[in-house]
Amino acid sequence: MNDYIKELERLIGQLTTAEQQDVVEYYREYLMDAGLETYQQAVDELGTPRSLARKILADYSIRVSEQNNQESQQASRSTVQATKSNVRTVWLIVLALLSTPVTIPILIVVAALLFAMVAVLGSLVVAAFAVFLSVIAIGVAGCVAGLFVIWQMPWTGLFYLGMGLFALGASLIAWLILKWIGSKVVWGLSWLAQEIYRRFIPRSRAERGRKL
Repeated sequence: MNDYIKELERLIGQLTTAEQQDVVEYYREYLMDAGLETYQQAVDELGTPRSLARKILADYSIRVSEQNNQESQQASRSTVQATKSNVRTVWLIVLALLSTPVTIPILIVVAALLFAMVAVLGSLVVAAFAVFLSVIAIGVAGCVAGLFVIWQMPWTGLFYLGMGLFALGASLIAWLILKWIGSKVVWGLSWLAQEIYRRFIPRSRAERGRKL
């Protein structure tokens, strides 16, 4: 049992010290109360330490992601932080699903759907980014042309300068819109991954009884 707990503690090193202690104490007490003394008995009851650790990390990441999303909506935390948290959550959920053989066929189907979705979104992002760069180039060219011409033909120079500034302003607005859309797409993927995780990941009696 001690070997199992030590290996589990090593694998959940990404958690804070307090969280690690909470997890270790819970599962140590659970194994002791259940009279499971050997490593194999612990594996039969809880699964391998790696599989259990990945589910624990995914659970904590989901909780942090939910907190970050709520704080982001309340404007107390940046959307960048929430997006990073969502990306990390998706990754940990994928690892947890891969560590459970029962969920691998489901994961393959979901991965195919996600790949198709990401491919479509990726092509749209590339196209939008190309347009974004083109608008910036037009804006810079307009400003430069306006500054050169304004001394000889003031009205023409002001026209080019105005068009250039308008293009740069439009590109800034477009960047903010793309950034917002990107954060929502990542949030959507995180939500989908969490729903799949909650619905299909098998839980032992010990995991069902533990509260974060």
